[in-house]
Amino acid sequence: MNPLHQTISGHVVPAMLQHAINSGLDPELLLQEAGIPSHWLEDTSGRLLPLQFANLMRALWRCSNDEFMGFSAEPSRVGTFPLMMHSVLSADTLGQALSQGAHFYRVLTDSISLRLSERDGVAEFELRLREPERDPGHVLTETILLCWYRLACWLINRRILLTDTHFSYPPPPHEAEYHQLYPCPHHFNQDRTALHFDARVLALPVTRSRDELKVLIRELPLGFFIKPVFQGSLSHRVRSRLVQGGMADLPSLDVVAGELFMTGRTLRRQLLVEGTRYQEIKDELRREHAMALLREPQTSINAVARDIGFREAAVFIKAFKHWTGMTPGDYRAHWQAQRQLARATS
Repeated sequence: MNPLHQTISGHVVPAMLQHAINSGLDPELLLQEAGIPSHWLEDTSGRLLPLQFANLMRALWRCSNDEFMGFSAEPSRVGTFPLMMHSVLSADTLGQALSQGAHFYRVLTDSISLRLSERDGVAEFELRLREPERDPGHVLTETILLCWYRLACWLINRRILLTDTHFSYPPPPHEAEYHQLYPCPHHFNQDRTALHFDARVLALPVTRSRDELKVLIRELPLGFFIKPVFQGSLSHRVRSRLVQGGMADLPSLDVVAGELFMTGRTLRRQLLVEGTRYQEIKDELRREHAMALLREPQTSINAVARDIGFREAAVFIKAFKHWTGMTPGDYRAHWQAQRQLARATS
């Protein structure tokens, strides 16, 4: 399964562009640079590819030289977050790394505040914005919190199981998306915004190398918007099993569970612990395979539909648009245009 083909709710497009529009920038040019159709300014029902989301963020960084994209009291110059990552990589443990990273930002700015604490065996990583009214759509809050969570998992090369999350604002319209970002109970209208997890995780060693960090930084911010799949995880084993059998006739959850020597209920529960569901894994695999086939111009839409298990092309087209925000034909045309542009500029 290619994690680049996981998707992100389209609500983020107008929310991310809010400050840019207020600053007089052309949103359609920014969307074009990111490879996102301009109609997403009005229709947010589709879903973005992580690469599109990362490209849009990079475009905003380029225009503003601000990693906070205008949603904080003070800008954070582009390059600040990578510099922080370099500084924490030398830490012995995750706890030291998070504490050093929080201190790094306290020295640089008071527009955001990060704090790591521990109480009764529970670790808390808290985020506060000095002027939260500058982030009405919670774009900055969601981005910072997710990046630090994914960074923490990356540093120790394992998924950190969150016990719960607190948010200092009411449930947003896209609340369902939070279950994909933070697979745990969510509590809104709290006195703080914070992640909670088992404090014993703080003692785990930082295992990443400088070479691995260079790769992560080179692709920023893409690596933090892809749901990590760690080798040896149950979700990785399920994906590997499904890939072996082909997409046209994927087995039921109970069949896969039996092959893994567990009940369907146990498989379902353990996948939820890892932040995913069996249906989600199947959809991701079908989406990836469909995208690969659509990049072959000689393969018809009907053939693509059949190859990934849809009896009717119309049903496949509807599903694909739900997955990506584009019809299969639009995706094929967009990919071909991007390929021609890359050739022309190479």
